Amino acid sequence: MFAPTTSAAGLAFVPSSRLGRERLRTFRVLAGARLLMALMLLGWLVLLPMLQAASPTGHPPAIGLGYWVAAAYVVQTGLSMWWSIRRSDGLAWQVLVAIAVDLLVFTVLQFTAGYPAREFSLIYALPVLAAGIYGTLSLTLFVAALVTLTLLGRAVFGLFAGVAEAEQHLLNAAFVGAAYFAVAVLTWQLSQRLARQEARASASESMARRQMALNQRVIEAQHDGVMVVDRHMALEALNPAAQQLLDLPWSDAVTARWLGGRKALGDLPVAGVVRQEIERMAIDGEDEVEVQVRTLAGRRLLLRLSTLDNLPGGVGYLIVLQDLREIDARIQQEKLAAMGRLVASVAHEIRNPLGAIGQASQLAKEFAADAAQLERLHHLIGQNVERINRTVEDVLELGRAAPREIGLMLCAPLLRELHAEFDAPDVGRIGLFIQDDGAQIRFDALHLRRVLVNLLSNARRYASNQRHSIEIRQLGAERVREIQVANDGPLIDAELRAQLFEPFRTTSSRGVGLGLYISHELCLRNGARLLYRTEREGTPQARGSFVIQTAPGTET
Repeated sequence: MFAPTTSAAGLAFVPSSRLGRERLRTFRVLAGARLLMALMLLGWLVLLPMLQAASPTGHPPAIGLGYWVAAAYVVQTGLSMWWSIRRSDGLAWQVLVAIAVDLLVFTVLQFTAGYPAREFSLIYALPVLAAGIYGTLSLTLFVAALVTLTLLGRAVFGLFAGVAEAEQHLLNAAFVGAAYFAVAVLTWQLSQRLARQEARASASESMARRQMALNQRVIEAQHDGVMVVDRHMALEALNPAAQQLLDLPWSDAVTARWLGGRKALGDLPVAGVVRQEIERMAIDGEDEVEVQVRTLAGRRLLLRLSTLDNLPGGVGYLIVLQDLREIDARIQQEKLAAMGRLVASVAHEIRNPLGAIGQASQLAKEFAADAAQLERLHHLIGQNVERINRTVEDVLELGRAAPREIGLMLCAPLLRELHAEFDAPDVGRIGLFIQDDGAQIRFDALHLRRVLVNLLSNARRYASNQRHSIEIRQLGAERVREIQVANDGPLIDAELRAQLFEPFRTTSSRGVGLGLYISHELCLRNGARLLYRTEREGTPQARGSFVIQTAPGTET
């Protein structure tokens, strides 16, 4: 931003808001106008005596002093223009000096060029305009008043000298002075508005440049490749990652990234695929599309194309490139890490029952003659074998494929069947509410039964023996919206709810911590969600419920 250096005295008459870069250019134009005016005055003063000498009735006026004043004025305006071009500092003082010199020179010429010299009434417009454009309101009014007093003084001087038509000249001077006041105030007001607009434009330009710099930094720092092409398939921008993924030459990258050039998309290795997908997007009316491509160097890339509407100059297209090898490597690492955690958890879960089995086997040798003790040891071995088998079955369930068949099914018969199964022998412990017997749900039947069995088993383990301490609710008309399994047992601690559906997370000594995780995964495979919800938390009537919530797309 242009910030000319000046003193406090100069700023008292010429505010810093009037000293922007645009005002410097305007002052250079004003300096050129002053130089042109000086040359015209000098030429007029040279030609006027020759014309009057040739007249049979006239005598040359005494303008010797005016001639030298005009010559000095030409030199001063020339130096002022040269200084304004060479230096940008001290603009306030340059303006003040120009106004003072103009007033002094024009006044001297008016009094030395011979009466009536009406031509000098108009050239005072230069200092008046300069004061209105650059100065404060006080300076503007002062210059207009000084010009008016000068014109009136010249007319009064002619009146006392007995010059003919002196009264008319006095009246003309008054009108011209009033006009100068009007021009000065109008110029100052327009300059004020221009200064405010320049300040707003400067602030907006600064913010825009900062935002552009931030956007450029963000794009440059992206690990994914980013490209932008216009509607004519010309490359407008790309970042270093895109250059590397596409194996672009350095010259092409410089053209698109820093020189603002337009690199033809046809020169890029992915041009054909990109152009084909953009044309397909336009035909199908899509805004985004993904496609996999392979470069000439054998690199597999994932291209995400998005339409950029409402851009100046027409529509554009954003292309994000990702290296599929890196994506596959990250997925493989995540799989290996998950497998490691799973193996460690399974080993931990199996080690405890295996230890119990080994200890029971040793005790069986010692109590071989005690039938009752052997029976208890055999029962203990059987329980731990069942525990190991259940863990293995749960792990195998995780690796099974997607549902065999997902179709619409009636939910009410399954809920009544499970209600009758789990409500025995304590009849009335489980309450059942079905909003619509004909409501259907899109879910694999075996998967839904597995999830509900897990939820009901947990609810029966923690609920009291009161009537309707467990409740099953089916909500939704025509399409099942939710299936809730609630109980009046203790609520799950808030800090444990975030890990509720993670594998091997359990608070029961008899569980392995895979039931809720498997139920959650089965719901996801069927396009549903499994949530934990609380009601009236913090009161004696608090209840927790597990909710199978169908996705919006499956309800219509």
